[in-house]
Amino acid sequence: MSKTITKDGAEKLNPIEFTAALKEYRAYVRRQKRLSGEHVRTTTVHSRQLCGSQLTLDAHIEHGTVKALGFSIQACSLGQASTAMVLQRAEGLTKNELQRAAEQLEVLLVGQWPAEALIWPELAIFIHADSMPARHDSARLVFRALLQLFEEEENSV
Repeated sequence: MSKTITKDGAEKLNPIEFTAALKEYRAYVRRQKRLSGEHVRTTTVHSRQLCGSQLTLDAHIEHGTVKALGFSIQACSLGQASTAMVLQRAEGLTKNELQRAAEQLEVLLVGQWPAEALIWPELAIFIHADSMPARHDSARLVFRALLQLFEEEENSV
């Protein structure tokens, strides 16, 4: 199997590798992990497209930084993969970093490379999703949910 290295050093996967990568991320979110407590905020978001994806995200955000995330997800492989990526990078994550990653995801979903190096190299797998527009909103769910929780935290201060 041949791999292509992109201008920012990320590997562009072939379709078989893409499917394998999605399966690895899917395993990471197979079992829900919920948070509770006084400082935890929760939101549930649904796909705006017909795929029916749903994510409930719990977040403990303190001073503009994620301390912990919990989740329950029913989504396609794209939604599961993006959720797993955010969960893996959750501790210490800021709103600004999340927004940058979300912006780069949008570019990748239409089959293009962002002008700047990927903030999270693992986002590169989404370049293969350009032929799946009905699933794109599922990939956005975790970003939408966590940005909403950041806004709630900012507005409560």
